[in-house]
Amino acid sequence: MLESFGHRLVVDNTIPDVFFADQKPSKKGTRVIFSINSRSKRHLSDVFEKFQSGPGQYDFDRTEIQVRLFTLGTIYISRSQARRILLGLDKFKSIILDFDRVPTVGQAFADEIFRVFKNAHPDISIQPINMNESVKFMIERVAKQ
Repeated sequence: MLESFGHRLVVDNTIPDVFFADQKPSKKGTRVIFSINSRSKRHLSDVFEKFQSGPGQYDFDRTEIQVRLFTLGTIYISRSQARRILLGLDKFKSIILDFDRVPTVGQAFADEIFRVFKNAHPDISIQPINMNESVKFMIERVAKQ
């Protein structure tokens, strides 16, 4: 769990889901809380390998962004919304954008990510996943340009 300035992010790997909520800030700053099941079958090396460029490589150059974290009643239509999601991602070589439960995206939003950002950073791989037909249509449309 991550709490910071009135916001709470909860990642629950037991039901693979993420929750975001606003709350009354109790203190200034950021608090991180986590727990590990002592009977877990996961290994730390498996977690690290997911974000490394390859076996024996120790650089963290992959990231996974869950776009749905930001969909609190929002439809993604603008370039500025896309830029906020992309902020800092130019440091990675591989980006996974998870569009699970995102109903639609606008052409400007998709264009900023899949054409403008991609052209500015041709060595970065962007892989969209969990797209519905509407999101897939818009991404494919701008990718052809």
